[in-house]
Amino acid sequence: MRARPGVDARSTSSGDAVTVPRVAAPTSLQAIAMGARAVRRSPWLAAPGALVGFMRWALWWPAPLFALGIARAGLEARLSQGAEGAGAAMSGALRALTAPRSLAILAGLWLAGLLAGGALRVAWLAGALPTLGGTLACEGAPRPRFAEGLAYGFGPLLGTALAGFALESAAQLVALAGVAAVVAVGLHRTGGSAGVALAGLGAFALTVAVVLPLGAALVADAALARTALAGDAPLLAMRRAGGRVLLRPGAFLFSSLAVWLAGLAIAGSVEAVGAAALGVTQGAPALLVAGPRLMASALAATLAAMVELWRVATVAALACGEEG
Repeated sequence: MRARPGVDARSTSSGDAVTVPRVAAPTSLQAIAMGARAVRRSPWLAAPGALVGFMRWALWWPAPLFALGIARAGLEARLSQGAEGAGAAMSGALRALTAPRSLAILAGLWLAGLLAGGALRVAWLAGALPTLGGTLACEGAPRPRFAEGLAYGFGPLLGTALAGFALESAAQLVALAGVAAVVAVGLHRTGGSAGVALAGLGAFALTVAVVLPLGAALVADAALARTALAGDAPLLAMRRAGGRVLLRPGAFLFSSLAVWLAGLAIAGSVEAVGAAALGVTQGAPALLVAGPRLMASALAATLAAMVELWRVATVAALACGEEG
C-alpha cells in the first residue's frame, strides 16, 4: 500500500498543536527514507547531539577514575606496611576497592553518571523530535521547535524515559535469568527425550534473552516519539508503543538494524580516512597533533549524532504514523 502523507494536529503538554506523520502503514523502507529526509532537512540538530555525546562521555569517567585512585591508595598503603610480592600488593588494592564505603561511592558515581547522561539525551530529544516531526508530517518547511520542545516537553519526556528505562532493565534481568538457567541446566548431562526437551527449552530461553532486550529498547524509543509528537502521557505512550511494536515487530527491528548497519559502515569509513590522515602527523609534536585529533573526534561525534537522529526519526515514523 502506498504512503499517503498528510498532517494530523495533536496537542502536547505545552498546549500548542504539533504535527505527526499520517501515512497508510509505512513500510520499513518508507520509514527509513522518511527518517533520512527529516535529518537532511534539519542537519543542525547534530551539533547539540554531538555536544550531548561529549558530555555523556565525560560523565562516565568519574567512577573509573575514583576506582583507580582507591586502588592506588590501597596499593601504596600495602607497600608502606612492608608487603613484599605482587600478590600482597594487589590484595591491598582489592581490599580498598571492595570496602563498603568504596563500593557505595562507586555505585553512587555510576548511577549519577547514568541518570545525568540519560537526562541530557532526553533534553536533546525533547527539542529534536518536534523538529523532526514537522518533516515527517510533510510540512512545507521545518519550523524551529527545539527551544519550545525543550522548555515544555522535557518533563513529560523524562517520565516516559524513566518508564522505558524500567522496562529495559526488567527485560535485561529476565534475559540474564534465562541465560543463567540455560547454563545451570547445561552443567547437568541428561540423555534421552528429557535431554532433547531441555535443549529445546534452552534454545527458546536464549532466543528470548536476545529478542526481549531488543524489543524493550524499541518500545522505549517508540514511546519517547509518541510523547514528543503525539502528546501521550508516559504510561499511555508505553502502552501504545508496545502495541505498535507487537503489531509490526519485523518493521521496527529491520528499520533499526538497517540504520545501525548504515551508521556502522559510515563510521568505519570515516575512521579509516581519519586514521590515514592522522598517520601523516606521526612523529609531530603533541601540540600540533592535538588539533587534527580534536577535529576527527568532533566529526565522529557529529556523524554518530546524525545516525542517532536518523534511527529515532525512523522509529517515530513507525510509532506515530496514523493508518489512513
